[in-house]
Amino acid sequence: MSHLKHLFVGILVCCFIQSAFSISCFSCEHTEGDGVCEDNVVECDASAASLGMIRVATFKPTLQIIQTSTFRCFELVVEDNSEVLRTRGCAYDSVDVCQGEVRIGVQAGCRWCNDNDLCNSAASFQVNVLLVAAVLLLGVFRKAL
Repeated sequence: MSHLKHLFVGILVCCFIQSAFSISCFSCEHTEGDGVCEDNVVECDASAASLGMIRVATFKPTLQIIQTSTFRCFELVVEDNSEVLRTRGCAYDSVDVCQGEVRIGVQAGCRWCNDNDLCNSAASFQVNVLLVAAVLLLGVFRKAL
């Protein structure tokens, strides 16, 4: 039984490490409704964060960009006249994309998050499947012991 305990602890640690050090985000630009980005998911890394920073800099050219090895998801919503412009993606953890003024239009909304994968979705809550699996596995092992 102790082998099962060690296996479970390893899986749980792996899930928490995955949750803490890697995040997936929706990544796109659009003027349509909220559901447009559902097929555009990226695993955040330096390349995805650089692309996200380019998107944000289009609206906020004075935003200071500091590269880090950790990342966040974002959604920035800008209204210009009657047009609503949305951009979603990855950002460096050190850059709060919600701060600062937009160069055109008005910032109508902004989210900057890293609490779970795809936290920059139109839905208010997304669940990390690995973390849920680990919690369920913990319950099974507790009953077995």
